[in-house]
Amino acid sequence: MRIAVIGANSSCGKKIVLKAESQGIKVTSIVNSFSDVVGNGKLIVKDYDEVVFDDVKDCHYVVDALSFLEITRFSSDVLPVWHFLEILKNSTVKLLELGSAAFLFTDKTRQKLVVESDSVILDDRQNKVDRLCVNAFKRLSSCSNVDWSVLCPPLLLDEFSYGSGEYEFSDNILPVGINGDSFIALNDYISACIELLKLKPKTHSCVSVRGIRLN
Repeated sequence: MRIAVIGANSSCGKKIVLKAESQGIKVTSIVNSFSDVVGNGKLIVKDYDEVVFDDVKDCHYVVDALSFLEITRFSSDVLPVWHFLEILKNSTVKLLELGSAAFLFTDKTRQKLVVESDSVILDDRQNKVDRLCVNAFKRLSSCSNVDWSVLCPPLLLDEFSYGSGEYEFSDNILPVGINGDSFIALNDYISACIELLKLKPKTHSCVSVRGIRLN
């Protein structure tokens, strides 16, 4: 398998590159600068809107570690995902977006999104980020000529915890543990991302994952 990682020099992107290579997956790193590049694979240094299909045509998946996770870095109309949806249309290359808990449903009735829930306390900045993510996801959902899927973390994506190495997937509902916790360590989220690629997520699907604490 070969994957391309958009934002391979971001904090999340670097971990994806290293984890994938450790499992024998070939990686094409797509960055807009040489800074903090990791990995031993193919490197493409371009502005993201200058990447062309020939750059990724030999990949099975393009993994976007920027558009949703760092959405405030871009104006809504120039998120990297929109350009990649354009160059990947009607191709066999699949797109995996690393998403947000904001557009998961709160329960199995699927009547309310997390961002709409009164029980989730958000500060003004997080509320803005979450609504940007929801609007972007709605636009992504209208795309039918690219094989895309989304992997969403739970409410807390913990960048500091080492992780337990244990996690579980669910559908597009916010994952909550029996103690009411909804978290995953970044390391476990990255592991789940690589595992999902191997499992081949369904077309136009939204998958969530949560970490499991080991006592």
